[in-house]
Amino acid sequence: MRAILETLTNHSLKVGLGLVLLMSCVLASQATARPLDDVIESGEITIFVYSDYAPYSYEVDGKPVGIDVEIATELAKALGVELKLLMRGADENLDDDLRVNIWKGDLIHRKVADVMMHVPVDPEVDHRNEFAVIMGGYFQETMAVIFDNNKIPEIKTFGRFVSQQIAVELDTAYDFFLSGSFRGQLLQSIRRGRTFQDAVELYASGEVPALLASRAQTEWVLAQTPDLNSVVVQPPMPGMVRLGWPIGISIKHDSRDLGYELTDVLSEMQHSGKLDAIYTKYGVTYIAPIE
Repeated sequence: MRAILETLTNHSLKVGLGLVLLMSCVLASQATARPLDDVIESGEITIFVYSDYAPYSYEVDGKPVGIDVEIATELAKALGVELKLLMRGADENLDDDLRVNIWKGDLIHRKVADVMMHVPVDPEVDHRNEFAVIMGGYFQETMAVIFDNNKIPEIKTFGRFVSQQIAVELDTAYDFFLSGSFRGQLLQSIRRGRTFQDAVELYASGEVPALLASRAQTEWVLAQTPDLNSVVVQPPMPGMVRLGWPIGISIKHDSRDLGYELTDVLSEMQHSGKLDAIYTKYGVTYIAPIE
């Protein structure tokens, strides 16, 4: 009986000790899970931006430039830390981008960013990505067409492209819209670029008289092609569920304090006119987010 009592007592002590250790770990986790403090203490912040994504983030002579690059610079400056850019291409879809760049990392280096720029502020996307949080809307994106007015007199509907070619980046929402429009009648008119820069080259070279992209992208192309008689328009897009969407940032689910801090910084940049100035620098009209 004594041996049994000793065994039960030892077992109880082990269970109790285990619970104490477990609670200690939970409390320690809660106490140290303060990414904002971690970022500030480390003296640097890693912010993800897409590569080859003018006017938001791209390279000129090997140097990252663009709207999102400049906004990221301002975010790091506001926190008083050094900016480390993580620049990668887009994955299969937005969910994959959030997984690779925010909460899991790539297969080889497992490197993630503290913040991801240029994420659509969409409750559905936010809901289905439990390890990432989307917040801090800083711009309202829409779709538009840029065309050479010397070759096309006007564009009132996309029916114009039954007989005229139009460039678009491969496998984007713009590509999918054109492919499904007018019961497939535009399929022979679509000229796809593997990247946005490739699509721009089709237009800028004069090979294709029009380009469908975001309004910000088309306005940037307008500024880059002064020799063309370019016009930016937004014709009706029947069948499109959403013609405009706010753009924000994403952080990991346990880094909300960092996200709230950066949301405040973005709000201050909007009200001070700093965001407007950055967009204007790249020939883009700043539109405040509609959330």
